[in-house]
Amino acid sequence: MDIPARNGSTERTKPTRVGDRVSKPSRRDTSFLPKSIRCDKTSPCSSCRTAHLTCGATSTAATAETPANAPPATQLAPPAFTSSSEESHLSLIQETLNEIKDRLGKLEQSQQEPKSPFEIHIVATERNASFGATAIFQNEPSFNNQSALASISAELSAEEANVTEFNMEIQSSLVSLKSRLQGQNVPSSVNNLYFPCSSSRLSTQNVELPPVSIVIAALKKAAVKLPAVILHNGFRDHMMLEDLCKKVYLPTRPYSKGEITLLNGLLFYLLDTYSQENSPDLSSSECAAYAKICEKNFCDGIQEYECLVTPTLENIQCLMMGAMKAQADARPALCWTVVSTGARLCQSLGYHRESEVARGPPEFADAKRHVFWMLYMIDKIMSLNLGRASSFPDYDIDVEIFVLNRDLSFCAWDMVLVAFIELCKLQGQMYDELYSARARRQSPEIRSSIVDERASSLFAWHVGLKKIDTQHAQDSNDLNLIISWSDFFYYYILTLLYGAKTSPAAATHISSERYQAARMALQCHVENCAKLSANKTPSMRVYSGWVLLFSSFTPFLVVFTHSIASHSQGDVELLSQVLQTLKAGRNISAATNQLYEDCKAFLRFATAFVRSTQNSFGSYNQEDDSVTFPLMGTSDCNIPEFDAAGGFESMQDDLLPMSAFLGTYLGENQAMSGFWNIDFSQSGTF
Repeated sequence: MDIPARNGSTERTKPTRVGDRVSKPSRRDTSFLPKSIRCDKTSPCSSCRTAHLTCGATSTAATAETPANAPPATQLAPPAFTSSSEESHLSLIQETLNEIKDRLGKLEQSQQEPKSPFEIHIVATERNASFGATAIFQNEPSFNNQSALASISAELSAEEANVTEFNMEIQSSLVSLKSRLQGQNVPSSVNNLYFPCSSSRLSTQNVELPPVSIVIAALKKAAVKLPAVILHNGFRDHMMLEDLCKKVYLPTRPYSKGEITLLNGLLFYLLDTYSQENSPDLSSSECAAYAKICEKNFCDGIQEYECLVTPTLENIQCLMMGAMKAQADARPALCWTVVSTGARLCQSLGYHRESEVARGPPEFADAKRHVFWMLYMIDKIMSLNLGRASSFPDYDIDVEIFVLNRDLSFCAWDMVLVAFIELCKLQGQMYDELYSARARRQSPEIRSSIVDERASSLFAWHVGLKKIDTQHAQDSNDLNLIISWSDFFYYYILTLLYGAKTSPAAATHISSERYQAARMALQCHVENCAKLSANKTPSMRVYSGWVLLFSSFTPFLVVFTHSIASHSQGDVELLSQVLQTLKAGRNISAATNQLYEDCKAFLRFATAFVRSTQNSFGSYNQEDDSVTFPLMGTSDCNIPEFDAAGGFESMQDDLLPMSAFLGTYLGENQAMSGFWNIDFSQSGTF
């Protein structure tokens, strides 16, 4: 029996049946909304007004007004939308379609692009990873040091004070003073290296690295025999790379941007070396590809602000490697900038003072000494080559040389490295005593005495280097080659010494002893290259890195000038031999190619001049084999353009500018910068 529904009943109405199926409620039914936005029983309700939907309460009210005896509906009426809701839905559909279209396009593009056959390992570095407070070095005159001395006086005075009514106040104020001084080592905004108004930087950065499998294979190979590149570049800590790999690939704590940059630099040198070898464990093509990735990461890292301004050991080690790479890439200005930055960071951490360095653990103290002296060595070489004051003043340095390796396989390498550091000290003294602004005011007699004294020191250094025992050294053949190459260094620096004998105000003069030293330097260079086999490209790389790129190659200019002053065919033949050696290694780097092209231009001029009947400019003394030509200004100095068709006679009017040009680069006015400051890009060619 049917029981009719009573008016005012609170029972829920059963769902309307259509055939045998139960019709689903509309999406606009408020029962599907979260409790926090349920219908507020108004018509239309606030929720539907906000969503631009037809209010369910209105539909319910319309249903409630339907007569009870109305026939059951056979089909749900289609939802009715207002014009605004239709536009909203159409807009939503259009946005969804556009998004789907964009994703399909990107997917299709990614499928068409060739995928790299090499696996990449991605790590996230923290730019501001905390590794404890770094104490900034401050010397005696600083306020902090003076405050510490004053606090000691206060403490001693407090101990001797009698017990009085003010005793508690004295002790309390002393405790407060000590607490204040101890807080100076806590990081604060005083040592912050960012301006307060500077834009915030991302806290993390993703870096692509070689996969773990490649790195492990390279480390295993390096464990059997240390790569020559590690020895040649003076990296004494042979476990540095392995320790960095553990920190980055198996991190137990955050690692800094400096550590990841240093890792990329070491991996670049290592993988680049293995890319030139045929090994069953490592594919040369894969090593070359990953070496390029590490090279890019390293170069990007050392040019970031954090690496250039944050005084940490890892950042300074990165700058040391960056300076060596800049030198190899024929970027002397970049090398000088990077070294100067490293010098500033070393001074900020007190690496130039033994008392400050010796405070830490022995292994870290030795690492600090090593990176300091490596930067010192490069700086002194660049200072002499570019004719600029050093960033490492010798009068303010008392840090000791690093301890020699106890392993006989590496001890001899360390001894050679220390010997070259001593040579660089001598080069620094040469600049300070002969080429600085103060030295320019000295009389010729004083300058001549200094030159003789430094020449004796240079001779003693050369003899001492030859006595180093290399019998038990790893890669002893390479080490013996480096020692034999020092002959070029000896005569090259001797050429610079003899060039500083005369006063800067005097005429440009090439003495016989300077000319003979220059000839010996070039002959040693030719002999050094003859010792290198044509197939031993790594040895040629070492020679260019240790010798050619760490000298101004001024002897070539001295012999060139002597050849055109004396019409010496023997000089031209020697210059031609030197050019042939440079041609063999011109493809090693941009620096060696630049040196070859410069020497080629000078040789072309000398060949044409010596073959001509043109009288030499200046004065040539045949008795003592010396050359002197007037000192002239450089304002109108231009390199003449050689006309091959017209012969040398077409250049007669340009001999005076050429004389001034040679006076600029060989005279004492511009020190001894040699080829580093010569730029033919804006002038004619010979």
